[in-house]
Amino acid sequence: MKKFIVLLTILALSGCSAKFAYNNIDWLAYWYIDDYIELTDEQEEAVDKKLLSWIAWHRNNELPQYYQHLAELSKDIQSKSMSVERMEYHQEKAADHWYRLRERIVPDLVELSPMLTRQQVVAMFEEIDEQNQEEKEERREREARSDDKKKRDSIKRNKKNLTRWLGRLTSEQENLIENMYGEYHRNGELWQQYRESYQGELKALLLQEKRDDAFKTRLSELLLNPEAFRSDELNQKNKENSDTYKNFLLSVDALATEKQREHLIDEIAEFSDDIKELMAP
Repeated sequence: MKKFIVLLTILALSGCSAKFAYNNIDWLAYWYIDDYIELTDEQEEAVDKKLLSWIAWHRNNELPQYYQHLAELSKDIQSKSMSVERMEYHQEKAADHWYRLRERIVPDLVELSPMLTRQQVVAMFEEIDEQNQEEKEERREREARSDDKKKRDSIKRNKKNLTRWLGRLTSEQENLIENMYGEYHRNGELWQQYRESYQGELKALLLQEKRDDAFKTRLSELLLNPEAFRSDELNQKNKENSDTYKNFLLSVDALATEKQREHLIDEIAEFSDDIKELMAP
């Protein structure tokens, strides 16, 4: 179900095809759910009612806040007033969008949870375990590459991402990206440990036969605060990576040409227009 929650946010900030998807998110949600659980007719009927409520709330309550936030971001870029403080402001505001969404949906998920059978829970975590193993294998394959290959792939990926938002990069910006290689902590294994620890706790709870008030309280705690399972080491490395990235973006901003700034503002304007259209009844 977390895929669906994330989908609501992502689709609001994407292109034309996503506008179609947002307006048809009810059947798209089942496409995602089917990766994990095969619902019964009774369960589908219950989920349908919740989906309609979630979508209406998201359209009426969240999309206007996304629209306002993008306007603030665009203003900061246009006025060249971006700073570490403003970046942290936008970072916190983006996190708030996610927290509101989670807080709105989790109580309904907790209410629906007693309908899950043991067989469905087992099947769901078998799929999750399979995905974890695939991710581990992919990480091992990446780590097996030569240092030169890792560096070239990282630089190429970062240049592509930045070009997506700014257009053609200057030589100074390309040099900046190249010089940033190796400045970030590699914490993929720590993220994997966090996910497996959290998933293990969630699985143990959902396999309990008793679905009483204590069960619902604990499930709500887990769904509302998965971050509690992150290690101190992961939190510290995340913070340091975030600080490094913010300083990198400030350096990129200082080197941005007027044409690049206009390109970025136009990209944000496209998102804003999509959201405004989705907000219409």
